[in-house]
Amino acid sequence: MDYENKLVLAPMVRVGTLPFRLLAAEYGADITYGEEIIDHKMLKCERRVNGGLWFMLQFC
Repeated sequence: MDYENKLVLAPMVRVGTLPFRLLAAEYGADITYGEEIIDHKMLKCERRVNGGLWFMLQFC
C-alpha cells in the first residue's frame, strides 16, 4: 500500500470505533484503523460454550 500523500487516522484505543472512522473518512481520511485490542485483557478471558443454546459467550 502506498502511504505517500495520504491522510491517515492513527490507531487509537477507545476512539477507533466504526462511527468515528466513518466520520474521519467523511472528512477526508484515506486510511483509518480499527480499535486496538488490549492484549492483557484478552489473556484473562475465559471461553465458555453453552451447548444447549447454540451460542458462545466470552467473559473478560
